[in-house]
Amino acid sequence: MAVCWLAARRHRAKLIIDWHNYGYTILALTQGARHPLVRLARSYEHFWGKRGDGHFCVTQAMQQDLQAKWGVSATVLYDRPPAFFKRTPLPAAHTLFRKLGTALEQPAYDDFLTRRSAAAAAGRTQEAAEVTVVTTKRSGQAVCARPDRPAVVVSSTSWTPDEDFGILLEAAAAYDQLVDAAAEAAAEAAAAEGTPSAGTAAPAAVPLLPDLLLLITGKGPQKEMYMARVAGMALRHVAIRSLWLEAGDYPLLLGAADVGVCLHASSSGLDLPMKVVDMYGAGLPVCALSYSCIRELVVPGVTGLLFSTGQELAAQLAGLLGGFPAEPSAQLKALAANVASREQGLRWDENWRRVAAPVMGYGPEEKGAQQ
Repeated sequence: MAVCWLAARRHRAKLIIDWHNYGYTILALTQGARHPLVRLARSYEHFWGKRGDGHFCVTQAMQQDLQAKWGVSATVLYDRPPAFFKRTPLPAAHTLFRKLGTALEQPAYDDFLTRRSAAAAAGRTQEAAEVTVVTTKRSGQAVCARPDRPAVVVSSTSWTPDEDFGILLEAAAAYDQLVDAAAEAAAEAAAAEGTPSAGTAAPAAVPLLPDLLLLITGKGPQKEMYMARVAGMALRHVAIRSLWLEAGDYPLLLGAADVGVCLHASSSGLDLPMKVVDMYGAGLPVCALSYSCIRELVVPGVTGLLFSTGQELAAQLAGLLGGFPAEPSAQLKALAANVASREQGLRWDENWRRVAAPVMGYGPEEKGAQQ
């Protein structure tokens, strides 16, 4: 920050600071809030932060905090997704999952994905077709979604302490049990329907739960620790895979998924997760960990759901995915429709012109040049 301030003075330029979080709070995650380095970092950030000529921040909560604690007046500039985040057409999804095939087959856990791969390798499927975990393409025909496809749930992370992936593993174990429980309930309902008691109505059909392909993208310091825990889990209906994607494949994966999960907890309680913005751009409803200001981004019951425990997340996924893929739930369809109407219109470049350019003093012609 000191170097940027000096450079701005040397070039007679404005110094604009975009506050996405407080750096000292991130340092405190590993060092503790009372560590001398954390105190020094806070003082440094406070001293130089006040010397900006203009300020943006990502939430109204941070705007109020900056003003109250440091006397900094900031303009709220919400993150918006770039235009390349969008729903992925089925042919492009087919190409992507063919490309990811080897990564999805490893490591060989005893889950549904491993069993399907083993069956295909044994020659159980004799027809000439290109098959992925979610799509199939027969010679001379268009790509089709597999009727037995799993639900694809994506969570992106940098595997850092501000995201507790233990919650996600707890949810995976709970969902695995819910799949079996739903199957048993459906079987009992079907049996009861076959022999109804006199004067009683036939029971309503119980929706089955799909297998779950849980894809975790990114890399970071805690990845090996959590993936070692995954290796020790006996999951039959949930396949967990960690992926490191090429930059161009990440938007395609989000656009081909069915639900996004965010475990960002915020070191300061004042920032918002960019990954949710990307997921919205790709048309995904999001289940997000609840914390103080997350409602500025995720509207519960409208564009997503909020959870605090793994059990809550498992129940939310079960509620969203009941009957999938043959008959997606009304809740899943409603959330997806709301995301499309509320979150996919305003993109990053237009939002920049509307909110950021005036703070930086650009006139109409200069705004066009900056675009």
